Amino acid sequence: RDESSPDLIQYHKEQTVVFLMAVGRLRSLCERLINLAGYPSKTPVGIIQNAGCPNQRTVVGNMETIADLAEEYQVKAPSTIVVGEVVNVLLESDAETGESVVGLIQNMTATEV
Repeated sequence: RDESSPDLIQYHKEQTVVFLMAVGRLRSLCERLINLAGYPSKTPVGIIQNAGCPNQRTVVGNMETIADLAEEYQVKAPSTIVVGEVVNVLLESDAETGESVVGLIQNMTATEV
């Protein structure tokens, strides 16, 4: 709220870091993780909006792209931000290119009962 941010843990490839209530300062958070905590700019990042709700959405990118993707897909609170290689579990590969698909990868909606 007051432009503060949490103490940052130095990067280790095998760790996962989760941030709650930080989607509004996502760009700044990623810049700080890269510049102050040694995270590679290609570190995977996933955002889960409305986790566990019928309108849950998941957006995936990396430290360089996730802020722009969050803006493009209008990600809002409440959202959980997950940083680390564990995000790759969510990724699918494009059948033609073999590259990982990023952006909005999940958009669940409630069904009529």
